[in-house]
Amino acid sequence: MRENKMTLEEAKGQLSKYRDLPFRPFQKEAVEYILDSEKKFIFLEAPTGSGKSLVAMVSGVAMGGVIYSIHSKLLQNQVVFDFPEARSLFGRSNYPCIEVPGFTCDECFHSKFIPCQSKKDCLYDIAKKATLSSQLKILNHSYLLFESNYVGQFSKSDFNIIDEADNLEGTLIDFVTLTFTAYSLGRLGIGAYAKKLRQTSKDPEGLLNEWQCFASTAKIRAQSIIGKLTQESNNAVDLFGEVSDKAQKALKERTRVQRLLNKIQLFQDNVDETWVLDADQEDRFIFRPLWLNEALAAQFLWNHAKKWCLMSATFLPFHLECRRLGIPIEDAEYKCLPSTFPIENRRVNIWPAANLVYKEMAIEVPKLIYKVKKILSIHPNERGIIHGVSYRLSQEVYDRVNDKRLLIHGSSNRQEVIDEFLESKENAVIISPSLERGISLDYDKARFVIVLKMPWLNLKDKIVSRRVYSSKFGNEWFMATAMMTVLQMCGRACRDVDDTAISYILDEQFKKALLKRPTFLPEWFRAAIEFE
Repeated sequence: MRENKMTLEEAKGQLSKYRDLPFRPFQKEAVEYILDSEKKFIFLEAPTGSGKSLVAMVSGVAMGGVIYSIHSKLLQNQVVFDFPEARSLFGRSNYPCIEVPGFTCDECFHSKFIPCQSKKDCLYDIAKKATLSSQLKILNHSYLLFESNYVGQFSKSDFNIIDEADNLEGTLIDFVTLTFTAYSLGRLGIGAYAKKLRQTSKDPEGLLNEWQCFASTAKIRAQSIIGKLTQESNNAVDLFGEVSDKAQKALKERTRVQRLLNKIQLFQDNVDETWVLDADQEDRFIFRPLWLNEALAAQFLWNHAKKWCLMSATFLPFHLECRRLGIPIEDAEYKCLPSTFPIENRRVNIWPAANLVYKEMAIEVPKLIYKVKKILSIHPNERGIIHGVSYRLSQEVYDRVNDKRLLIHGSSNRQEVIDEFLESKENAVIISPSLERGISLDYDKARFVIVLKMPWLNLKDKIVSRRVYSSKFGNEWFMATAMMTVLQMCGRACRDVDDTAISYILDEQFKKALLKRPTFLPEWFRAAIEFE
């Protein structure tokens, strides 16, 4: 609960671009919900048009300061443009080194052993100090995790906001995922031993026990090497203030081995039978947690702030979000804001043209093609987007529909085709397997959306299959993830309150999922659905 008695209008008044603008519908309600909650974790689902960035900034000002974390660096720049009072910080690799031309601050070899002569002018340090002193600190998820766990200057915050929190699980799992390469283990002189582990046991439990023993050996080797390299780095600066090439090399090697030692320690502290080992690649071993348990999530993220607000336009059902983010459900609460867009402007048509399951694709795809042609004939003078889900299905629809309006991309020319579509003045229609996120097709950029197929996750993926077949809520997660992706696909168009676009969902599998689990989709989306 807030101790600061600042009114919401006073808080908004500190944001120069918004002080004279009124709150949008439901924004004040959202801010009050965040400030008055006594829970540690607050989920706020805010559909497109809610203005959640302003909700976040007003909440941050009213709370006396906030770390606002977002998924991408591009969006960090957008937030600072909208809120000039905020300060944004990126990782070291984004700042050039003024001491060594052509290098970034991430490549700097200076340390406590070799002080930098230009530290007071370091662009990264200047940006970091400005951000630390700002009331509104804008970071990205990856940088927040790194800083909180290894540097600590953004840890122990009173209030953090995670925007685009539906992406957070993947970022957090990537952060704790452990990859041991043959090359890195070879530097410790134990690469051959690791290679033998691939052959010693096909039993996962037996293999895990072998790895735990191996980790103990690797840790001792790494500590010994670090000790030797530290000795070599002593007195690295000569009488003229120069650092020898040998000393630079030793310092860089010490940093690399220290990072490997950190991985080994993380392995010993956390890896158990709930982690998945991927040893399919000849030169590496990858350990990933099947789910983020509460202890792991708390250690690497949740313990670094007193209060958290997680925002997104789309969330999985509340209990699934808590489970996959390692959040105790009793410490959290959830609120979904209504959509401010009129229902008639954002209709969603369920036209089950085909039952697109793997074994029936040859029979069902022609039915799908027929319906796509019909929809294109309904919108002859309008632009649109077709979500193909896979490259194979996208290409088949492109070839068989054979309409000159269609644009399609592969893996190598994706951005070029997207740019062509956005810049085209024709009534083009883009087919893509990968545009469910990251593109805004407002107004005449797209007046219709076609979802060809239910976007199921790949069951050949080890994590996905283990979750589905060995977790009691795995099937729920599998279905909810696909349904949320459909919602995101439909959300590429109709981006403002006076915008209009219509969506068509053609896979019978979506209708079945909707009838089975209607509450997996928010009420504002269900209200716009019409069945053929």
